[in-house]
Amino acid sequence: MTPEAGTIAGPTLATLLHTELSMLVTALWYEIDHGDGSQAAGFFTPDAELTFSRRTFRGTEEISGVYRDRTARGPRVSRHLMSNFHVLRHESGQVEAISALVLHAQDGTPPVPTTVPVLIADVHDRFVRTGETDEHTSRWRIASRRIENRFLMPGDVLAVPTE
Repeated sequence: MTPEAGTIAGPTLATLLHTELSMLVTALWYEIDHGDGSQAAGFFTPDAELTFSRRTFRGTEEISGVYRDRTARGPRVSRHLMSNFHVLRHESGQVEAISALVLHAQDGTPPVPTTVPVLIADVHDRFVRTGETDEHTSRWRIASRRIENRFLMPGDVLAVPTE
């Protein structure tokens, strides 16, 4: 059934889900870029897995440690630019999605001299709904995140351990 001329159809459940999850991913990248990732573990489930290349961190304590270690190295300027967010599979309380990540980053304080991204990657996320089943108290969290490098600047050292 199509809407009649002059009427506006409301957002579909799929559109709302896409918007909510892409906003969650964007908020996580914002936290990493503007808050040094100190609150990043809050976007993950307690038993989440975060994989960079061949290195996997399990649980929010290890994930917090990644960003604590990064911050301990000193000032860093980064901008994680996410696009092409696409829901691959949606089941009850679980969603698999992929997005593209372009990372501009360099140690130091702004402005830093850089013109090309240090990384372009595919980000594979598995989200789960946590909390009470009541939609007002439950929220989506990342249960699994795998970052697969597609392009990497030769000689660049990423801020997170990849091996």
